[in-house]
Amino acid sequence: MPNETLICPECHQPILPAYYFCPNCGHNLKEKPTPVSIPLQIGIYALCLLLPPFGYWPGVKYVIKKYPPMRRVGIIAIVLTTISTALTIWAIFALFQNYLNTFNGLLN
Repeated sequence: MPNETLICPECHQPILPAYYFCPNCGHNLKEKPTPVSIPLQIGIYALCLLLPPFGYWPGVKYVIKKYPPMRRVGIIAIVLTTISTALTIWAIFALFQNYLNTFNGLLN
């Protein structure tokens, strides 16, 4: 029922299920979902691609949220960070192998 009333656990005043805070005492009743804006998503995804290991922090932070759009952003961030990390490791090994080949060519 949308008009069902509950009781605030702090001040015992009637509240609606849609409330995030008690209007009487201000007690936090449930976590308010934070909107996930496009600029915020772009920033998170850029962090995941440009600084791979640091992308796990917002990824995990958003995956543990209960709000589905935030969870989706977290999952995408973790996937992008994993791909970016793998590509970075591959590029480092390829560059190192190139330097070794060049060095061996100079010695011969």
